[in-house]
Amino acid sequence: MLCAFGRVAALLLLLTVLFNLLGPPIGILLMTRWEAKKIPLVKVTPQLLTDYSVSDAPGRTLSYLGYSFEVPWTTTFKTKGSENGSIKGGIMELKFDSGQTLVVVAPADQSGLLSELVQDKSMHMESLSLAFGDLIHRSAYDQYSALLNISPSTIRAFGPRREAIRGETLLTIKAIAFPASLESGAFAFQFPDKRGFQIGDPRKSRSIDLKIFDLNGHVLEIVCGAARGKNLTQPELNRILKTLHPVSSDSPAVQAVSAKALRN
Repeated sequence: MLCAFGRVAALLLLLTVLFNLLGPPIGILLMTRWEAKKIPLVKVTPQLLTDYSVSDAPGRTLSYLGYSFEVPWTTTFKTKGSENGSIKGGIMELKFDSGQTLVVVAPADQSGLLSELVQDKSMHMESLSLAFGDLIHRSAYDQYSALLNISPSTIRAFGPRREAIRGETLLTIKAIAFPASLESGAFAFQFPDKRGFQIGDPRKSRSIDLKIFDLNGHVLEIVCGAARGKNLTQPELNRILKTLHPVSSDSPAVQAVSAKALRN
């Protein structure tokens, strides 16, 4: 009888040790596999953009939220949103009669997506700072890059515990935060004065999300869309990206362009 209790006790001890050592890794492994199967977009990571050709179609220069850029369309358009003329946060939607739509977003919080999640008291996610580690102290570009480059294949469930937990946390946020167009592809781009990521392949999706980071630490997002039956092209997107630059809200040219757009 004593030997039997001894064997049971030894088995319980062994199970406890195995659970403490393998329980979390197994949970991370199962969760990672589930997300990879149910949410295929988490497997997509950015490839280097290879097509930098720029559309030379007739266009116009626009200025909103402290930025100026060119679009390769000349049709009239309607605007909706908040426009404060400076890089202090805001959103502006532009709907062109030719079927294209741009939504320009300047985040009020420029510290980065992960930092914003941790610092936003209403979301009650302060504890995520332990999982993110030093990521929340890095640039907004580095935070977005880490989030976009995580994939099930990069998570080592039985590797260092802290890295595995951070990887699974990032993967879960990626599954929630990114649009469905990510499944069609993601691309990393680099210009002399800016860099960033393009979510979506215009050959496969009518919605493209441009996340742009300039060398001064500013973040701007431009969501480009096309009406059914219309398609955006990479040269058109490159025209917007290449010509984008910050401007002063007092510039007469900026005021003239904005006023003309509002009249249209």
